[in-house]
Amino acid sequence: MRKFALLAALALFACAQTACARDYVAVYEAELDTVNYLKSNKTETMQLGYNTCDGLVEFDRFGLTMPSLATDWKVSDDGLTITLHVRKGVKWYTCEGKEYAEVTAHDFEAGAKWVLIKKNASVVANTIYNNIAGAKDYYQGKTADWGTVGIKALDDWTIQYTFAKRLPYALKMLSFPAFYPASQKFIDECGEDFGTSNDTMLYCGAYILTEFEPEYQRVLTANEHYWNRDAISIEHMIYKYSKEASANGPELFLRGEVMDLNLPGTIMDEWMKDPEKKKLMRPTNLTNMTYFMAFNFEPLYGEEYAPKDWIEAVNNLNFRKSLFHGFDRVAALLAMAPYDYQRRLTGTLTRRNLVQVKGVDYVEMGGLSEYTHGESFDPKKALEYKAKAMEELKGKVTFPIKVVMPYNTGNVDIVNRSQVVEQQMEKLLGADYIDIILVPYPASGYNKATRTSGKFAFTQLGWGPDFVDPLSALDPVMESALSPKWSRLNLARDMRLPEGGTKFDAMAEAAAAEVNDLKKRYEMFAQAEKYLLDNAYVVPFYLSGGGFKASYLHPFYGFTSQMGINSLRKLKAAKLLDKPMNMEEYEAAEKQYLKELEEARKNAKYE
Repeated sequence: MRKFALLAALALFACAQTACARDYVAVYEAELDTVNYLKSNKTETMQLGYNTCDGLVEFDRFGLTMPSLATDWKVSDDGLTITLHVRKGVKWYTCEGKEYAEVTAHDFEAGAKWVLIKKNASVVANTIYNNIAGAKDYYQGKTADWGTVGIKALDDWTIQYTFAKRLPYALKMLSFPAFYPASQKFIDECGEDFGTSNDTMLYCGAYILTEFEPEYQRVLTANEHYWNRDAISIEHMIYKYSKEASANGPELFLRGEVMDLNLPGTIMDEWMKDPEKKKLMRPTNLTNMTYFMAFNFEPLYGEEYAPKDWIEAVNNLNFRKSLFHGFDRVAALLAMAPYDYQRRLTGTLTRRNLVQVKGVDYVEMGGLSEYTHGESFDPKKALEYKAKAMEELKGKVTFPIKVVMPYNTGNVDIVNRSQVVEQQMEKLLGADYIDIILVPYPASGYNKATRTSGKFAFTQLGWGPDFVDPLSALDPVMESALSPKWSRLNLARDMRLPEGGTKFDAMAEAAAAEVNDLKKRYEMFAQAEKYLLDNAYVVPFYLSGGGFKASYLHPFYGFTSQMGINSLRKLKAAKLLDKPMNMEEYEAAEKQYLKELEEARKNAKYE
């Protein structure tokens, strides 16, 4: 019955070339962990937040800063304080579209306060407490006096932020959902249910989450009373659930039932060789996220997988290096991106084009160019390190080492790629050395079941920076609120310092303290990242996005994050096409976009 209802509902919205062409329809295969953008850093939840709530500043299609719920602002001479005037007349609405209250400066204070209450378990809290004066002591319970935190509503229409130190990206950081507003009155009314469903959230953005039925559908409807209504070109965004979306998506697109589809690698040959289907294809923009293979230094899986042996092995540098150089990134990526794998490979954790100084990109600094232009896969080195590791681990572990590698069963490409990795690495390094054990998990709740729960030894993790600085790009590998839910890298024995903390964190914190000389700051961060790679703590893999898609969405329209088109998270100001853009049209559109970007940067009003 549910399957029939899904197909029937999709058919109702199959209107890409009909009268309701201002609606956008897509399918998804993994359900949201939460709709509360003050709580989660998961891409899908943050994307929901960007579309349903506004921050103080935002970014246009070129990634250039522009006012949003702040009309103007002033930065103090010492760079520590930003005072912003809040736009008047913006209202909160319920999921039914009923006006609830006016958005004021007090709501920005209330939102930050909710994030900084530790029991609310917001995973984005570190973005505030690591940067705002007094916020860490409040978060850690060292003080209950909110007046000591550098976030204050000076009156109904003025909000002031005082930072713990001068930050070159402070204003842009305020666009991040952790700094979004929330109504204290509404929070109090909802209690512990706040943010658990669409009717326990309020909306002041371009869209309202009018329907939210987990593992069925969610519908975002244009906010008729939005302060910038003219920027909305799509009236409804309709997301339909299918646990086999990646497998069924191509057929749904060809039937006109969805309007946007990332094409799985398994069908690329078929579509490339079919002249009619090829006309529907275009490249997908690369995004801001980098994927890497991570070692888990605190495995929390069952004894049947010999976690003690893994702990001993992963703390051996030569063992890590054998896997670092034994992982064939190209073979793995070919399984999912056979036609554009070279475009997506990355040798560093931080992607190219995040920051530059006088035309020199960050990935060329601090010795990182060795990895930017080199290839980590080296069979000869892998076997040399294997021999050293086996000698050093003799009598301490039982070989082969069980390498638990979970995978997402909802993504066809990942299923295929996991099998390729298992076969490739076991063949190269030998069954006498490692036994890669593939463990399947469903798409919904995958990260919570594997990454957050620590039930992996070696797996793919992904991360995209929240603001334009290497500090944010390196967040998940630092000893922070994120670390316990990621690779537990801070527990690596050879990284720990006698006085506490880790060598990497010490290097990164020293870099973060340099706020005046950007070139020196980036050089220091690059040296810290090179330390991670030199010691094989992680294995950089590929950039998110890329590949090919069939879509009625114009790839170079829509508001972005500060990362520009690499992070197209808003469909505000997006543009729907009459027909899918093809390869040649994409190339021409990209050239035009880059030309317009150059001109827009010259005329930018704000930094």
